[in-house]
Amino acid sequence: MSAVGVSMGRTIGFARNFPSTALTIGGFLVATGVMFSFGLHGAEGGSLSLASVWAASVSPFLPVLAALLSMDVWSDERLSGRIDILLASPVSVGDLVLGKCLGVWVMTVAAMAVSFIASLLLVHFNAPSAFGALGVFDFMPGLSILCLQSALWCAVSVAASAFFRHAAAAAMVSCFLLVALPRGLWTALAEWSPAGRTAFGEMPFDAHASDFAAGVVDLGSAAMYAVFAAAAVFVCIKRVEAMRLAGRRAASARTATLVAALLSVVLAGLLGAFSLRIGGTVELPVGSMANRISKRTIAAIADMHGSVTATCLLPRNDPRMRSVAQLLRSLSASAKTQAGVKIVIRFVDPRWDFSAAQRLANIGVYEPSVVFELDRRRAVLPLKDGLSERNVASAMRRLAAPPHRTNIYWTTGHGESSFDSYGAFGMSDFARELSKDGFKNSSIRLSGETAIPPDCALIVVAGGKEDISRVEAERLDSYLKQGGRLLVLLGSGGGGLSSILSSWGVRTSAEKVSSAHTLSGGDVVASDFSGHAITDSLSGTQIVLDSPFLLTQSSAVGGSGADRIEFSPLVSVSGRCIAAATERGRGIGEDLALRPTRIVVVGDSLFARNGPLASRANANMDFLLNCVAYLAGTAAITGGEVDGDVLATGMDRRGWTSFTIQSGLVVPVGLFLMMLAYVAFRRRRL
Repeated sequence: MSAVGVSMGRTIGFARNFPSTALTIGGFLVATGVMFSFGLHGAEGGSLSLASVWAASVSPFLPVLAALLSMDVWSDERLSGRIDILLASPVSVGDLVLGKCLGVWVMTVAAMAVSFIASLLLVHFNAPSAFGALGVFDFMPGLSILCLQSALWCAVSVAASAFFRHAAAAAMVSCFLLVALPRGLWTALAEWSPAGRTAFGEMPFDAHASDFAAGVVDLGSAAMYAVFAAAAVFVCIKRVEAMRLAGRRAASARTATLVAALLSVVLAGLLGAFSLRIGGTVELPVGSMANRISKRTIAAIADMHGSVTATCLLPRNDPRMRSVAQLLRSLSASAKTQAGVKIVIRFVDPRWDFSAAQRLANIGVYEPSVVFELDRRRAVLPLKDGLSERNVASAMRRLAAPPHRTNIYWTTGHGESSFDSYGAFGMSDFARELSKDGFKNSSIRLSGETAIPPDCALIVVAGGKEDISRVEAERLDSYLKQGGRLLVLLGSGGGGLSSILSSWGVRTSAEKVSSAHTLSGGDVVASDFSGHAITDSLSGTQIVLDSPFLLTQSSAVGGSGADRIEFSPLVSVSGRCIAAATERGRGIGEDLALRPTRIVVVGDSLFARNGPLASRANANMDFLLNCVAYLAGTAAITGGEVDGDVLATGMDRRGWTSFTIQSGLVVPVGLFLMMLAYVAFRRRRL
């Protein structure tokens, strides 16, 4: 066996005989487990992949792990006096140092591998849907950058250990150099800058881990880690060589050795900066680009024919360019699997592509946007709120759909939620999605003199608190008798719509429906969908409501011919209906005068507000958009699956509690006790 292998084996052998090693690795597993659980919960409903969440959870703790595992690599040798025997042996200092660095690195990677396997197994058993299209291979880029980072952390920590006799001092200096100094400096710069974190972004170490895990490989960053790791090993070699010269009249040699170490650090800094400057970026098809697009979006693409041009108006150095480009390329790859449609991607930098930017300005596109064009039809998606797959699917449907009534009128004057309110209790998010589907949101007062316009696609009553007057009720009833469409999201008290809804087949109740299946303890998670055009595509998903009212079928249901009213339960909890649809005159024609009357009633309005829609990965938005599509007759029913780039676990409150306990306590403590038992067995044998 080579000298490097012997040194590495000796380092690992000494470490595995000490309880402190088991304690260090056990603490690392606890910290990463808790961090991963909270990170996964925070990423729910976002565009981060499971691989990125795990990598970002492990990256901050790797320097501490390396520092604690390396703290007595040289310190213990110096304190016990074994250093003299090592330096007197016919083995080069380089082999000794490299072996020790590899030994610590192997232990660090082993601890990281245990964390990786435990985390994936827990996710597999608790939330298998979180994997999406990811396979084991898709975690390799994230694992690679973490291994590269840990090589640097181990090299620096081993070098720090060579400068101190006491292991605690070596660990403190290593943690300062690897954790406190870079993160403190970065935080100070972010706080000092007027632009805040917008100017500096995430901590580079964490950003690199997330980017690599997402398939965005920065070659310059990888080269930088390798250069600094080599420099740290060189510094450690020179420090040990200086110790070999101790006690001799070789002050000049020791000085030359330390100068060489200092120059190596300067050279590494220059090479690292050069690597970052010239390094390129490689985008790996992690998860397969085509698999990142959901079936809902692919169905929207399949309805199209011809060549669609997707033009991205965005500076090439804009931070959003990477994610937008990835989504558009995935979209183009998915279009190739469909017959009759082709998506051509064009990127326009307004600073350089003057003619293309002017053409977009002539059609009213000035700010960063993505413009989809098919023949003479156009859909513009501004990038100020980002670009999601849901937005793209809406744009595709809008390009392919035939003309339809485009105005949605929201009632006012009874305490309803407002479609133009951007607070947590407003419904601007819902209204914005409707706008992206080609609808125009307007308000209407049923008590006013103005008649309900003929371009009305449907009327929305969003959580009214006060009763409507008799005149308003008669006006609304008259509108419904002429084939009107109505979406009612019940608020406290029902908004005085009980009599109207009862005559159209739905009886409201003051009784609230509760369930043991909950996320926060006060809400209701519903996944029991009945067979209907609105809910057929939502099978296997769930919606989250606040405190829904119970709905039942009224005596008005029945009849014959054009007056026949049909009642259809949509969503139930424990067999109790909380959302229903009624239709009168099905099949009598779809022209203006004879189109059937349709009403959808949901026993809750809070689930459609901005707060719940933004904070939970559920099918709430899909359900709402399906209700509107059914009422408006656009046939733009969407699938209930989450977007291909959205992380969804499907766990409720009890599931999250159980997952956190398993991830941060049960599994790490169990592994720690096993390691402690192994150490005790080894020490007894020795």
